[in-house]
Amino acid sequence: MREQTGKTPLELDIPPVPHELVHVWGYFIEMNRKRQCSMGVSPLADSEILAWERRHRITLTPFESECIDALDEVFLASASEK
Repeated sequence: MREQTGKTPLELDIPPVPHELVHVWGYFIEMNRKRQCSMGVSPLADSEILAWERRHRITLTPFESECIDALDEVFLASASEK
């Protein structure tokens, strides 16, 4: 759209992910790819997050866990609007 009009739609005009949180965004993207969906989009289960941590040998800090939960809430809200 930007190429056609020269303007970025407001919903796409967002700031970049802060450098300090890029890794958390990457974690969320990885977890989101493995999300279980049956009759719609479901929240990431704690068991899925723990399995991801074990598989990648990463232990999320409490702050990172809160960020993942917040990103998941935004993702679910966006998915329900469609």
